Amino acid sequence: MDDPIKSLSDVSGTMLITLYSRARETMSPDPIIQDPKAVEIINIFKKELAGSSNPIHQKIVNDTYNPKLAVTMALRSRCFDRYVLNFLERHPDGTVINFGCGLDTRFDRIDNGNVKWFDIDFESVIALRRRFMAETDRRRFIACSILDEAWTEQVKTGGPFLILAEGVFMYLTETAVKNLLAMVKAKLGSFELVCEVSNLYWVKKMTTPYMQQKFKRQLGMESGALFSFGIPDSHYFETWAPDYTLLDDWTYFDDREKKLRWFNLFSKIDVIRRVQWTIHYQIG
Repeated sequence: MDDPIKSLSDVSGTMLITLYSRARETMSPDPIIQDPKAVEIINIFKKELAGSSNPIHQKIVNDTYNPKLAVTMALRSRCFDRYVLNFLERHPDGTVINFGCGLDTRFDRIDNGNVKWFDIDFESVIALRRRFMAETDRRRFIACSILDEAWTEQVKTGGPFLILAEGVFMYLTETAVKNLLAMVKAKLGSFELVCEVSNLYWVKKMTTPYMQQKFKRQLGMESGALFSFGIPDSHYFETWAPDYTLLDDWTYFDDREKKLRWFNLFSKIDVIRRVQWTIHYQIG
């Protein structure tokens, strides 16, 4: 039987980078985020991935990722945590749907005792997830592509709904993202959306051999995990439908995190400030 970690697709395999980053930041002085579950899992994976030729696995085992990566990934995780907490303050019994959940542990960090939570990802990912996390009556795992409308029948709680897409949409096409949001609105009604997006300018740059080599060298990402979808600005989704409304957005520089150090100097340059960032929408 194939090793479930080593058999992950290029895109699904990137979830290990996020997991590793949360674990590394948790173990750092004055951590941005506390994720002991990530530490537990990554320590197991380091033993199991020893000897793997996969570039991501090698970087995790040898701790050769740039320390700034853990900082930025932790900032993103904290940002999404805050959006969920804000939603639950307004809707304590609300429903959160986590697209492309990977080995995300957000439920463990923010569970208020009432939220209904659905983690959705491919079957291979959910199988790996079940190894470390358990379902409950309020926390369910769905092994399904988010583009397959079948999952919508399993989450019809009556809402209100918050959908999270952390590190997901950039791997899809614009048509796929547009159709996905329209499908969710048709099946579930209105919902809030918090998603990470990439700058169209940089997505186009990723098609060059130089950028592909750079991503492989710095992150271990193969060509199959490069980004496909980008937007020019935070308001772009509003051009898709009249009832898509931008509520706010967030960039990695907004928290003025001291751990970013000299990197904060780039906060004044918008094309760098918004290489990747997070947008918050009301859909419908």
